[in-house]
Amino acid sequence: MLRIAIVGCGKIADQHVHAIRRIPDCSIAAVCDQEPLMARQLAERFKIPGVFSNAQEMLTVVSPDVVHITTPPRSHFPLAKHCLESGSHVYLEKPFTVTGEEAESLTELAERKNVKITAGHNLQFTLEMLEMRRLVNEGFLGGKPIHLESYFSYDLGDRSYAGTFLGNQQHWVRQLPGQLLHNIISHGVARLAEFLDAEVTEVIAIADQSTQLRSFGGNDVLDELRVLIRDKSGATAFFCFSTQVKGLNQLRIYGPAGSITADITTGTVVRNPNRSYKSYLTYFIPPLNNAREHFQNASRNVANFARRRLYQDFGMKELIERFYNSIRVAGPLPIPYREIILTARIMDEIFAQVYGSRGQRSEVRGQRADAVRDSRIADYAPASPSELLASDR
Repeated sequence: MLRIAIVGCGKIADQHVHAIRRIPDCSIAAVCDQEPLMARQLAERFKIPGVFSNAQEMLTVVSPDVVHITTPPRSHFPLAKHCLESGSHVYLEKPFTVTGEEAESLTELAERKNVKITAGHNLQFTLEMLEMRRLVNEGFLGGKPIHLESYFSYDLGDRSYAGTFLGNQQHWVRQLPGQLLHNIISHGVARLAEFLDAEVTEVIAIADQSTQLRSFGGNDVLDELRVLIRDKSGATAFFCFSTQVKGLNQLRIYGPAGSITADITTGTVVRNPNRSYKSYLTYFIPPLNNAREHFQNASRNVANFARRRLYQDFGMKELIERFYNSIRVAGPLPIPYREIILTARIMDEIFAQVYGSRGQRSEVRGQRADAVRDSRIADYAPASPSELLASDR
């Protein structure tokens, strides 16, 4: 029986409790928050015995096997470091750390202490992402991926919601190197990191502020991001984050023999084999094949719903369960450290180009990015402008 503790009792902690309680042979022994009322309320809602306002005290008294850290990002590194040093395994919510250097430090510490740590990239483990991974592993692409496209959208809601951080320069979101982007985009970047080489040779990032956010008085906060990436093997990737394109959450992966699109919003996986047809058959067979793909997706979703496998937090439950199993049987981690570190490093470079040091865009990096962008943009850009524009805690 694994004994679990949760540090950080905000909204996302409820999702963790629900997910953990779907997993056999584990129990939540304690919760902890610097605000005692938050910890007490979470414990009362879910009848959790241990309530603490100090992480050190909790670790000493409870000695949990696994600690879930669901606090704001700047506290991730010191809290995770402390838990690993005490001998606990750690599930660390996204973004994993504030910098790539911190990410590498934590994974190295975990290996030295013979404990494990994972990142809260739960959207990597939804049903459609598991199906996409199966198809890739079975060779549907016909080789290594040639190009990847990750699209991630986020609804800022109305002025009252966005105003919680826009009107407060000291809000923890505003203190991150990438501000709003930093707290959200790791889900979309992590999808790419899974299929890219560990050595990325080029990252070109451009960002802007949407008209909506400008009307809210966002000032220096950016909420529209486009990123072009190339790795050492020559594979390319495109990442689009938007608060204006609603309901878009996809990964598209292209290989020599075909492509696959996983749509996290609709829970679908569409296969597109690279195949030519004679004459006018090109206008008939591919659309019919696409119709069949969507019908199969609908049938699969109905079956998963009937089997109670289709629910909002399936990805989180699946990731947590795989992480716990890796602890129980000393098996492989659900997310390799290589991917966690690469995600953090790509984000470092994005924010260096977009914001630079302390919220100001680096002039040197900006000039370099502009020069590279002018010469390289044609190599990376999607086929049409529409493609360029085509939940979180």
